[in-house]
Parts: sequence; C-alpha cells; structure tokens
Amino acid sequence: MKQRLTEISDIDERSVAKEVLLKGLLPAVKALEERYRSLEERIRREVEIPGSRFAVYTMMIRKQDYDPTNMTWFPVCGEDVQEGARCRRIYFRGNAKEKRDFEKATCFSAIDKEGNVHPIGIRRSEDYSMAIESLYKLFVYNRIPWQTVNTADLERFYDVYPLEGEGHLEGCELSFGEWDGMVDQDRISLWNLERFTFRCMKFMVPCLDGKHYEHELNLEDYDPDSGYMVEGNEDILSIRYENGRIWMTSFQETFEDWCAWRFSGHQDMESHGYRGRVLGNAGKENFAGYLAQRYGQGIHSRTEIYRIVERLGVEEWVRLVDCRIREREADGSFQADMNRFIREEFFPMETRRVLELTFERVDGTVACAEDMLRYAISQVQLHLDEYKCVGILI
Repeated sequence: MKQRLTEISDIDERSVAKEVLLKGLLPAVKALEERYRSLEERIRREVEIPGSRFAVYTMMIRKQDYDPTNMTWFPVCGEDVQEGARCRRIYFRGNAKEKRDFEKATCFSAIDKEGNVHPIGIRRSEDYSMAIESLYKLFVYNRIPWQTVNTADLERFYDVYPLEGEGHLEGCELSFGEWDGMVDQDRISLWNLERFTFRCMKFMVPCLDGKHYEHELNLEDYDPDSGYMVEGNEDILSIRYENGRIWMTSFQETFEDWCAWRFSGHQDMESHGYRGRVLGNAGKENFAGYLAQRYGQGIHSRTEIYRIVERLGVEEWVRLVDCRIREREADGSFQADMNRFIREEFFPMETRRVLELTFERVDGTVACAEDMLRYAISQVQLHLDEYKCVGILI
C-alpha cells in the first residue's frame, strides 16, 4: 500500500488516500491476518502428531568442557566422559574426499611413554553408529514416525585401535602424519536425549481378561516441554499414548527399573564451552508440514520435493536448484546414507531409477555443504520407494 501511494502525483489525493488506506483499511487487514494465524494455530494443535516433540539435536564440544549439571545435553556415548575409557576417539574435519583418503591411510602411529612407536588403525566409531540405530528401533517400537537424524558430526568420529596385540593406547601420543592438522583428539558429541529408569508406583488391578496389567508413565510428573518414549523389554507387550500418559501392557503386576528416554525440548547453552555447532532435525514448522505428517505425503511433483528440502532448514549451507530422473547415477554423486541402518527388503536400491537432486553451495566450507546435502537427500529418500536419491553439489 505504501508503495502504491507514492504513485499518486496529486498531493491532496495522496493525503486522502493515505488517510483512508493506512488508518482505515490497513488495521482491518492486519486484524484479519491475525485471526487467520490464530485459526491456523488452533487447527495445528488439533492435528499435531507426537513426532513433532521428538527432534534430535547434537553438538560437539571439548571433553574437558562437559558439564554433568546441564540437564539438557547428554553424551551420545557415556564412555566418552568416563575415566579410563577402553578406546581413544578422534574427530576428523576434512571433506568427503579427504575422509576417504584418511580412512585408507596406513601411516598412523602411537608413541608410548618410553618412546616406543606402535602402528595404529582407525575405524568409524561403532558406538555412535549403534546409538543412532538403537534410536531408530526406539522410534519403531513406540510407533513414532522416524525423521532422519543429522549425523554430519557423528560420522566424523573414529575409534583408534592398536594393530599389534591387545595393548591399550592410554597415555600414548597419537600421530596421523599429514592429517594431524585435520584431527581433533579432545572432542566428544552430546545430544538432547536422556535415558532414565522408572518403577511401578501403584497397586495394580488386572484388566478384564484377568491376565494383563496396564501400567502408566504419567508425563505430568516430568518436564512438560520434552518428549518421552519407553524403551522396549521382554515384559512390555504394547504401549500407547493417551492424555499426557504412556500406557504399557504387561503380564507383570509390578516392575522396577524399566527404561524411558527424554527428548529435551530446550537446549541450555550457558555451560562453559557449549558454543559448538548445533545440528538438529526439527526443521521449519509450518501448517502444510503438520498436515503432511498427519495424513501421509506422496511426492508427485518437483514442488513437493522442494518443500521437503525447504522444511529441513539447510539453506544456510546448500540450496536445491534442480532435480531430474536418470537411468544411472553420475560419477561423484553423494549417497542418501544417513539412514543406512534401514533395510530395503522389498525395493532394493539397485533396481530403482535414480532421482538426482542438484544443490548449490551457499556456505564457503565444502565439508559442511557436503554433509547437509547428504542429510537433505536422506530425508527425501524416506518419502520415495520408487527411486534411489543421489545428490550433486555445484
């Protein structure tokens, strides 16, 4: 409106128009927009699915900065913060090509306190890989829709092990030759997930069949801004969410030390050293996204693919500029491999046509752009059974 007012050359007419539009019509338009926003929020709350409360965030810090009193960030691997850990763990900062070369290198060594040199090897951290796979199984068990976890940082951790004998590396100085400048030896990864135990607190009455018991985890007794899932065990037959409670069916009348997970809805960054890059999979919230998750989403157009990528919030690093179908993937394509633990039994990847998504780099750091591309195509792949998703970075 303000722009169109400048097009009126007659000053008197512009003054009258300004009086009518800006003081009369504009407040009415703003009031109408506010009513629409209020209605959208009300409908969103009615159709919101539990999965929106289970976002996973990760952050890398120095080991000496870990703050056990911070109740929103927890070690992905508890052994990382224990004294006398069974293995040494390192973090590699290179890009995809440098990572491949680093994994093939054989020039690594450890120097003990006596000055003796011992050959060592590296492998992708099994603890971090198992943590993500276990998390996926937790989602499946609780019947919560799985969203790709951004593992860009987790996949850069490597376990160091001796190549000779069963010796340990505690107290040894590690050398990685030409890669020393890209290796950090004092990093650990945190996430917003806390595992805790709970026990039966009430005298239970059996169900109508006289065999089963229904136990409840009352979420009102915990942080209301967090999401909760129950870890499966041999005593729990089924679970369901209802009115701020998690109900568990079991043959057991009483129990103790059943496990649950809390997904912290707030991240406290006030601890010293907690200034690392936070990677999450919450994405951007919008009404269309809630409806798509609520009622399912099939991809039928380029626009829908663009919307999926847009909701991921990766525009700080990469931007989707094109997508097309190919008979085979081009050399140098990035794979949708952040959900590699999900088995494709009915539609093997090698039998699918290729959906190539081309991304333009926004961030100047190549490694960040490559990781965010892989995260984006991994999430798109969850929506597609008929194609194999790959990415191209330009």
